[in-house]
Amino acid sequence: MIWLKILRNKIVWLILGALVLADFFIWLAIFENEPRAKLKIDFFDVGQGSAIFLSAPGGNQVLIDGGPSDAILTKLGENLPLFDRKIELLILTHSDADHLDGLIEVLKKYEIGAVLETGAADGSANYLFWRELLAEKNVPVVFASLGQTLKIAENLEIKIMAPAVKIVGQSQKSANNSSIVGKIIFGENEILFTGDAEGAEEAQMILNNLDLRSDILAIAHHGGKNSSGADFLAAVAAQMAVIQVGKNNRYGHPAQETLARLKGLEVWRTDLVGDIGFECDLRECLKID
Repeated sequence: MIWLKILRNKIVWLILGALVLADFFIWLAIFENEPRAKLKIDFFDVGQGSAIFLSAPGGNQVLIDGGPSDAILTKLGENLPLFDRKIELLILTHSDADHLDGLIEVLKKYEIGAVLETGAADGSANYLFWRELLAEKNVPVVFASLGQTLKIAENLEIKIMAPAVKIVGQSQKSANNSSIVGKIIFGENEILFTGDAEGAEEAQMILNNLDLRSDILAIAHHGGKNSSGADFLAAVAAQMAVIQVGKNNRYGHPAQETLARLKGLEVWRTDLVGDIGFECDLRECLKID
């Protein structure tokens, strides 16, 4: 019968369409999950906070701080490969809310390979919840110490520059001045992230005679006036700087004093241009337009 023939034809075309669609998604997944030959670094615009994302050759990913809210989830959704629900390493530079709270949201939604933090004592509700969630999900936690080297992927490692001593379980006068500071090294490229480190921690790193020289500097404390001192900037000798800062924030960040000290560097700000990305081969990092 004619209607039966029409129905059979429709079924055939539906099956063919489904196969084509399935094939498309398979190839898309393969393409999205193909290991990167280069390192991609994203300084996300998460408002008044900090979140730095590394997409490494071989597929490993590192998130350094998470910003103040669940805005980080949107950023990760836009940048992670399709179907990738694992982040190999989270780094919490210190427990202030504008660095911690987004990481809590990430920890809820993603499989996490390991966490690096200072372990400094903090009685805030959000930090206590963070610690409970880490234990509940059985995530390995490594506590930062000067001189640690974390191997992330081939030709990619992170060297810990601060805090100067282990501070696990210890109360700190200043969370900012006990921030994790680390140097990302990929081939000949060096990128320094600084949490909210202020003058005291900067001075300690200089006193420790550390090799702070870097090509790109993530400016500490969103450009606050007590960070990025002249001696520290001279020791880092960066060519480029990134300031992660919220538009029209109530703190007046970045401070004019800090911007004056950064004169001569190529500076990008998330409050002015949004997300800031770099792509690095083994010799140089280039900003992505």
